[in-house]
Amino acid sequence: MLLSADKWYLYNLDTGRVTAETPRRAFDQEQFQAIKDGYVAVGANINPGGSSGGLLAADGGIAYSAIFYDRQLHQKSVFEFNTLLKANEQILSLKAIAFSADGTQAAYATTTGLYLYDFQTNRKTTVVDLNGEDIEARSGVVTFEQIGFTNDDKTIAFKAQSFDIPAVPGKPSFDTCGTVNTDGSGMSNRTFGSYTCKELTAYNKLLLLAEDFTIPSGRMLVMEVPSGITKLHTLSEKGESGFISGSDSGRYFATTLADKTGWKVRVYDTSTGKLEAEQRISSDGEARYMANDPIVKMIDDKRMVMVLLGANQPGVKLKVVFSPF
Repeated sequence: MLLSADKWYLYNLDTGRVTAETPRRAFDQEQFQAIKDGYVAVGANINPGGSSGGLLAADGGIAYSAIFYDRQLHQKSVFEFNTLLKANEQILSLKAIAFSADGTQAAYATTTGLYLYDFQTNRKTTVVDLNGEDIEARSGVVTFEQIGFTNDDKTIAFKAQSFDIPAVPGKPSFDTCGTVNTDGSGMSNRTFGSYTCKELTAYNKLLLLAEDFTIPSGRMLVMEVPSGITKLHTLSEKGESGFISGSDSGRYFATTLADKTGWKVRVYDTSTGKLEAEQRISSDGEARYMANDPIVKMIDDKRMVMVLLGANQPGVKLKVVFSPF
């Protein structure tokens, strides 16, 4: 398990020991991904060079960097994504950057399109061009908000904003989710009736498409890849469907729902929708634990769920609960 604290640590769940550590890069935002021979940390630094703007521009605003590590957290290389950007082009967020399973390629979305970068050949290719006038050719997509590799890295899954085809005057963009092959072919951009996909979690053979937490319906959408077959699971309570965490390989997903004195955590089987486990995590009378949603991580092979309360809250002692299911 990779832990981010004063340093980045590699923690062995079997032995309960830290097996490797490395200095932590001072990112304002960060996320991690395991790749074939190690790990990649991708982070954002806001306003580099003293820029006062909030833009994600190549000449200032937010800079995105990727640091590659081997399995013992020895740094191998650093890549600056902003070197790929043109003037006034913007990367949208950390969720708009994804890495292939072997770490040789990165997909990233900007205000101008969806792109693929090969670290071995130093080659950038366009997957979807958002500047073209033919909106039908890109299935109505106007912005790629979240992306992830799937289907043995041959396909990129996405959460997007789209327009109707033909466009309806005055109608704003709406949420869609879909897939496109890395060569730009086979694009599928979809809506799902009364279900609105808001959060994408991509795995090799399936996608978790969670809904808007502000208007939860108590359902969870799973899409198989590459078939596109969908399953809509009904959860135990309506409110929990807006807070979804997938396990490391996608075999399970967890939900969290707050009550007056803590959190209810439920674990479901992704394939069947069956409730596998339910646990209540007490706030121990610490009101600040209820200020932020807990962080939930699951390890499929060990059938273990880890819940963190108080993470990233200065002055609050972190509470960690490990539980088998």
